[in-house]
Amino acid sequence: PSYNQSEYIEDTLRSVQNQTYENIEHLVIDGGSDDGTLDILRKYENEYNLQWVSESDEGQCDAINKGFTQANGDIVAWLNSDDVYFDTEVFELVVNYFNTFDEDIIYGDEVLINKTSTVTSVDARPKFDASKLSYRILLAQAASFFRREVVKQEKLRVDLHYCLDHEYWLRLSQKFSFRHVSDILAGFRVYDEQKSQTYDQIYKEFDSVIQEYDSSTPGLFYSLFDNSRIELSRWGQAVIDTYRLHQNPPKFAFDGSLAPLPRMLTNI
Repeated sequence: PSYNQSEYIEDTLRSVQNQTYENIEHLVIDGGSDDGTLDILRKYENEYNLQWVSESDEGQCDAINKGFTQANGDIVAWLNSDDVYFDTEVFELVVNYFNTFDEDIIYGDEVLINKTSTVTSVDARPKFDASKLSYRILLAQAASFFRREVVKQEKLRVDLHYCLDHEYWLRLSQKFSFRHVSDILAGFRVYDEQKSQTYDQIYKEFDSVIQEYDSSTPGLFYSLFDNSRIELSRWGQAVIDTYRLHQNPPKFAFDGSLAPLPRMLTNI
C-alpha cells in the first residue's frame, strides 16, 4: 500500500528487490500519489518485476485488500511503503520456515529505523498467545507472513485506520495458527509524521475493537505481572541481538546502517 511516500518508498522497493530468493511477485497499490512516487515506481518497473497501479481508493486497508486479491504466491505479506525487509535472506528464511512448520502465519522480530534508515534499536517480539491479544500487541506487522489461503479467506476491515492489523490478528487467531521465529525480518520506520504516532486516536479505536471480541481480560495485577515478565524476556533477547548485529553486521536489504552500540542498547 502506497500514498505519497516518495521519501521512503525507494528503500522499501530495494528491500524486496535485493532478496536472494528469486520467485517474488511484488505488487504496489498506490492511492493516487502526487509527490513523485509514480516516477520511482516507473523506474523500478523497468529494472525488475514490479507491478503497480495508482488510483483513488478507500484508504490503506482497501489498498492492502486489493493486493491480497491480486496476489498469486503461496506466501503473501504486505509491507507499508515506509518500512523495509531487514536483510537479503529474509524470504529464504520465511520460505524454509513455512516448509518446516504447519502454521498458517509466521512472524519474526523487527528493528526500528529512523528517517535516514539508521537502525536505532531491536524490537524482539514475544511468542504467540491468543489470550494476550486483548491487552497487548504481539506481532510485528512488517515481519508477518501468511499462507495464501489466509488472505484469500480474510481481508482487512476498511473502516479501521489505526488498529487494522491488531483487529486482523484477533480475527485470524480464531481460525488460523501462528508461530513466532527468533529472526529479525523487517524494519519499522519511526518518525514524527507517521500515522502510528497519533496515540489518542489509536487507543480510542483499539478500545472499540477489543469490545467486539472476547474482552475477558485478566485482572490488573496479573496483566502487570505478565507484561513485566514478557518485557523482561524481550529486553534480554534484544540485548543479545544488538550485540550480535554489531559483531556480525548483516547484509542489509535496504540502504541502512547501525547506530552506535551504546545508543542501540540505551534505546532498548
